[in-house]
Amino acid sequence: LSNVLETPAAGFNFDNTARNAALEGLFDGGLTPKPLKTGTTIAGVVYKDGVVLGADTRATSSEVVADKMCAKIHFISPNIYCCGAGTAADTEKTTDILSSNLSIFSLNSGRNPRVVMAVNILQEMLYRYHGQIGANLILGGVDCTGNHLYTVGPYGSVDK
Repeated sequence: LSNVLETPAAGFNFDNTARNAALEGLFDGGLTPKPLKTGTTIAGVVYKDGVVLGADTRATSSEVVADKMCAKIHFISPNIYCCGAGTAADTEKTTDILSSNLSIFSLNSGRNPRVVMAVNILQEMLYRYHGQIGANLILGGVDCTGNHLYTVGPYGSVDK
């Protein structure tokens, strides 16, 4: 019990290597199953001067690689970008609609949109379809109120 309650030390922990070596002998072939990479990797980081978004470029359909150079970082407005994971067509169309709405706002007002405005539009759009749009998004941008990074789920849930 004392091991569980101890605060982990800083740095890397290699305790699982002994466990993995012990588990290898339990399988018939003597080898553990190979890991299978599926899905999309998207990430965002806020720092004092801005926001950095990153994504992989591989589009998969179960275990088959459908496209090796899929663009997953979408332009929303000059100060806002979005990373998308999920159904490629849904993320593409959702970000296109958002970009169009914010372009109309910019043309009417002469100002760049705020990041929270983009998040609210996304939230309302995705909530309306109750998860039928398979888009998981990370929206990041810089506006007059600072640097912002949000995640928006397919049901319209938002985390800052």
